[in-house]
Amino acid sequence: MLRLFVLFCLASLPVVAHADDLATSAARFHAAQKAVGAHISADGFEVESSPAAVTALQAQWAAARDLVVALLDRDPTIAPGALVRQAKRSAGIVLDALRLDPETVLVDADSGQFGTVFLFHRAADGHYRPAFSLDAPLAAPDARMPELDAWQPAQAGSDCQDRLPFAQWNRCGPLAVERLIRLPNESGGARRFAILAVRVAAVGGTARHQISIWRWDGRVAAPLLMRTLFQVITDPVFAGQDARGFTLHANEDYASLNVCGECAGRRMIWRFDLLSTGARPPRIHSVSPELDLVDRFYTRLFAHRPADDLAARPVVARLGGVELDMMTGWRYLGERRGTRLLCIDAEGFDRPQIFHIVRRGGKSWIADVTFARPHTCDGSGSY
Repeated sequence: MLRLFVLFCLASLPVVAHADDLATSAARFHAAQKAVGAHISADGFEVESSPAAVTALQAQWAAARDLVVALLDRDPTIAPGALVRQAKRSAGIVLDALRLDPETVLVDADSGQFGTVFLFHRAADGHYRPAFSLDAPLAAPDARMPELDAWQPAQAGSDCQDRLPFAQWNRCGPLAVERLIRLPNESGGARRFAILAVRVAAVGGTARHQISIWRWDGRVAAPLLMRTLFQVITDPVFAGQDARGFTLHANEDYASLNVCGECAGRRMIWRFDLLSTGARPPRIHSVSPELDLVDRFYTRLFAHRPADDLAARPVVARLGGVELDMMTGWRYLGERRGTRLLCIDAEGFDRPQIFHIVRRGGKSWIADVTFARPHTCDGSGSY
């Protein structure tokens, strides 16, 4: 009886990792990080395309993974904030973490422009084990989401885009984690989470972002949805979260209204609403639908296609000979008797243009255009 009591007490104690586990993992991480540094390009955004660079990245993440396991085994109930601090103190590793449940912890590790995500689950023996690593191939790859390859060390090389057609460049890394997002559980109890990541290029004012939504059922982490979006590097992507889902901001190109390379183009809102199970594509809408209307109008005009469904015929006649180059500014001037006034200025315009936009047949329609004094369009939409 005494023996059973002693065994029960021992089983109830947290599993203590040996000090050497932390020290060894920290040393391995530093060595691997140094090896990765020897292969990083001069701009710091890619690694050279070589087996040695891939091996160094793999070793770096393996050491980071082992160190987090050691910290979790030392204190199985550790709070995410404390885990982040201890990893920083033990090895200088930059982490973020959140608990999906008392036995499961989601962790992202970043080193410069390179990152990965681990999911650790506490097994019946009391030890934490990695159940998922984004830098390793998925146990069951989803052919609908080839862009998840961008997390693989082999895709972080400088020749990745040279090897793939332009349409597949989203499969190239490296990616760094911007945010881990805890989502509501599914109705059956499975955990859901999202990973927002970024790939910053050495040139250009726009960065590529990846958002993926995942399910953890206690055994396997599986992707439910993945999308690629772009945003100006100075503007935030994550806009907020509520009980029903979360919202992102994105940036797209206009068809005819050109903007400077580092300026915001067509501002978009991506809304992800979560059902009781799974995930569904986002609802996407423009921040400035009237500006979209003018963009479509000029696209038709330059292609010499009919635009009567977008604008009144006098508007088409008045702007038929206009040359449109770089847009320099735009702003809303207000609303008068149900008519919304949108001011647009661009290189090539003699004077800023004010579009008078009304609702006709349930759709926006350009009823008139007038010309304004210089700088009338200067304001919140200026470039």
